[in-house]
Amino acid sequence: MPKLQTLKPRLQAAGSRLPVLVPTRPDTVERVRGWRGVKDRDRIRERDCGLCQECLRQGRTSVGVAVDHKTPLWNHGSDADSNKELLCQPCHDAKSAREARERAGRP
Repeated sequence: MPKLQTLKPRLQAAGSRLPVLVPTRPDTVERVRGWRGVKDRDRIRERDCGLCQECLRQGRTSVGVAVDHKTPLWNHGSDADSNKELLCQPCHDAKSAREARERAGRP
């Protein structure tokens, strides 16, 4: 009876299917994501009593919807709770537009 031969593998083993995330700038802080990020945002909402902190500084009262970094991560801000605040949508949009102009080098 003839002896069976084992076929040699023709395919190479696949590496990891998950892409390796390399930070675009080594001096930036990686933001917290996933379940830990959800818990962080809930904690900030509770700390700020659900109110927009920018509106409170200007003597107004409005409901906050977005947890935002006071100093952006790209500008060497930390991801600590002390660098986060709750903002209403109009305040968040205005701050984001201002930071986008600053990051692009425009006044």
